[in-house]
Amino acid sequence: MVIQVRSISDADERYLEWIAGDCAQVLGGDVELSALQLASNAEIVLRLAYRLGSATGLTEGRGPNLIAAHVDLRRHLVEDRIRLGFRSLVAP
Repeated sequence: MVIQVRSISDADERYLEWIAGDCAQVLGGDVELSALQLASNAEIVLRLAYRLGSATGLTEGRGPNLIAAHVDLRRHLVEDRIRLGFRSLVAP
């Protein structure tokens, strides 16, 4: 997996690595993480790209700081995991 950021502190880089591991746990072992991207404008945006079989996903979390963006990303990933699991059950 690739972590895409501009310039950040060592502490933030370690936290992003921890976020990637946390997201992998939320999505489950059968999901492959492709990239984690950090962007900041008026707010912090975390984007996670992942794949389960032939299905790919891109999920975003937003917040006023990195922790809030992580919480938002995690919430969206839980919803995505439920959606992916349902698709795999009903797919031919």
